Amino acid sequence: MPVRLVALLALLVLGCAHSPPPPAGPRVLAGSAQIQRAEATVELTLRYQVREGSALEISGELRGGGSGSVGAVAVELRPEGFELADPPIWTAEVAAGEAASHTWKLRPLAEGIARIEVRHGLAGGDLDGSTTAAFRVDADAIRLCATADCAGEAP
Repeated sequence: MPVRLVALLALLVLGCAHSPPPPAGPRVLAGSAQIQRAEATVELTLRYQVREGSALEISGELRGGGSGSVGAVAVELRPEGFELADPPIWTAEVAAGEAASHTWKLRPLAEGIARIEVRHGLAGGDLDGSTTAAFRVDADAIRLCATADCAGEAP
């Protein structure tokens, strides 16, 4: 009986060590945020994707819900440790049932920790919604930091 238990544990460890990599394609950067005005809502979903050649793409998608429109929504990227190839602010308006998206392309400035703050809100007002993500940049990879991976490290 103990031999079977040891064999089962060995298979489990080996199986985990050789797990397939996560699927390719965009991954959710943070939970979605919602802006509401009267009966209209807009949901913002942020995703990231690492591209070949040490490039990072951050995309934002707006989806209108409820009825009508909340008005124009602004989304701003504030990178630290990344060079942003595009204008940092994107503004769009979506009515109920509509969607719009935008993608920013970034390149790391150096190896180490780099951060991106994404601010959002109604255009022309305070961008009071915020999401921050940290990435570990190595010579051959960029990966999203887990909660404790990058704590206390400056970009």
